[in-house]
Amino acid sequence: MQKILVSLLIMLTTGIVNAETSVWKATKNGATVYLGGTIHLLRSSDYPLPKEFEKAYKSSQVLTFETDIAKLQEPEMAVSMIKELSYSDDRTISTVVSSETFNQLKNYASSHGMPIDYFRKAKPGLLMSTFMIMELRQMGVKEEGIDMYFTTRAQKDSKTMKYLETPEEQLSFLADLGIGNEEQFYQNMLKDLGNTKAQFIEIIKYWRSGDSVNLDKLMSETMKKDYPKMYQSLLVDRNNNWMPAIEKYFESPEVEFVLVGAAHLIGEDGVINQLMKKGYKISKL
Repeated sequence: MQKILVSLLIMLTTGIVNAETSVWKATKNGATVYLGGTIHLLRSSDYPLPKEFEKAYKSSQVLTFETDIAKLQEPEMAVSMIKELSYSDDRTISTVVSSETFNQLKNYASSHGMPIDYFRKAKPGLLMSTFMIMELRQMGVKEEGIDMYFTTRAQKDSKTMKYLETPEEQLSFLADLGIGNEEQFYQNMLKDLGNTKAQFIEIIKYWRSGDSVNLDKLMSETMKKDYPKMYQSLLVDRNNNWMPAIEKYFESPEVEFVLVGAAHLIGEDGVINQLMKKGYKISKL
């Protein structure tokens, strides 16, 4: 479960230098599309990004993201987010879990200076995100992630930006997490929160060095084995939904740079493998 929780926040450091990184070049019939696996939260020490990201950015006229991350930060979206990620009926955290689990959640929140009453109506996705961000903040994860970094760059450079999902669609995925299974969800979350730092460092290491095999094992295989429905809805279905739009980019005169969570690109069900099966030539930068 820990691998799943961290992957969801950073999917979704060190000075490692390898021959590869998490950026690919896809070509077909003379057209080119770059694909970059992103991490949504980073530390200041994770910058500068691997040079391959800069190369793909400078070679592209259009940037495509999972969603409009700038819109997600608007005040109106914050209101929508709280509404979507909160129970709208008479349910509260204390009514969907045992008294023992509720007390554990209460103690964890209190230890971080956050009374549990702040989250009385929170759905699991909201509480999980908040607690995980608390842990990441303690280890210095305060910088914007790759998505926001390149959104800012693209705005400054007047590059076209496109999106594969609406912010509302992304919120719905988070809102569905753990619903109907809150007791087990929270028990797994509480058990593994202490491993967040080690997990984050491992993911960053494999992402930065382009080790897709170990990154896939860390971010996707556990979810696929233990939570097949979640794997299907969060990764497989979304990847399949994105494929028509990504393939359409090969018909345009511009070069696109597609930036999505790293877990979406790698593995058997990832976008890269799907493109290869369809006859696109794939190479890593």
